[in-house]
Amino acid sequence: MTSMNAPFRWTLSLAAALGIATSAAAQEPEPQTETETSTSPATTTMSSEEMQKSGGHHPEGRVGPQFAVSGNVGFGLGYVYTNGQAPGGGLEDLKITQSAKISFPIIAELGFRVTPRFYLGVWGSWEPVLTKTNDLSCPEGFDCSTYQWRVGPEVRYHIRPGSSFDPWIGLGVGLEILKSHVEGDTQLQVAPNVFVPTHVDTHVTDRGPTIARLTLGGDVRVSRSLAVGPIITASVGQYTVRTGTQTLDITGVGTRDQGLTPVDDGFHALFTVGIRLAFLPL
Repeated sequence: MTSMNAPFRWTLSLAAALGIATSAAAQEPEPQTETETSTSPATTTMSSEEMQKSGGHHPEGRVGPQFAVSGNVGFGLGYVYTNGQAPGGGLEDLKITQSAKISFPIIAELGFRVTPRFYLGVWGSWEPVLTKTNDLSCPEGFDCSTYQWRVGPEVRYHIRPGSSFDPWIGLGVGLEILKSHVEGDTQLQVAPNVFVPTHVDTHVTDRGPTIARLTLGGDVRVSRSLAVGPIITASVGQYTVRTGTQTLDITGVGTRDQGLTPVDDGFHALFTVGIRLAFLPL
């Protein structure tokens, strides 16, 4: 009996051994082929290249140099000067609303996005002013032109630098320079009831600090390096220095140069609203 069952037991043992080996082989991971092994480093390399091509694009926004320019409409409140000499004698103040209608500032900005949220830079503006006829600064019949330059540093905070619309707020200071040219013909009184034709040519420069300048705006992303959006500025300043010359060409007498009459400081507020283009180069 024992010798007859031996081949049967040997067959069962062999089958069991083969089954265990097959199960163990099935549990072992299959070795990667040469193609599969080379795929993973290539994927990593492409990821690095994509990061380089993004131009240093941070997940929350970009950093680097930035340039912006905007076209605006502006107006002002307050004074060009106070306690100036009135044509009829005495002292009189010159208000901005008396001497100017509106202005058209062109504002340029140059700076650096230190982080996606913080910008440091300088701003400057040039603005032609539409003047009003008035007895103090632009008499009837005279040719009058006025321009203003402003420049200063600015810091800005971007609220959502990584989004398609990024609102921001800025704060700055600066220097204001207002230049006026007034030229025309008038009658100059040289004696009681005696008037002679006179040509008047006046150049005036008023300058002073921009004490504070608040800017509000938003960038709508057009491409990776270009954004467009609104800009609003509100500033307070003061013209503290007034210089210039006045030339009188008096008929029968000749040309005579004279200085400007003294005035006191003119405290004022200036406002602009416009459309801004911002460039963040690659």
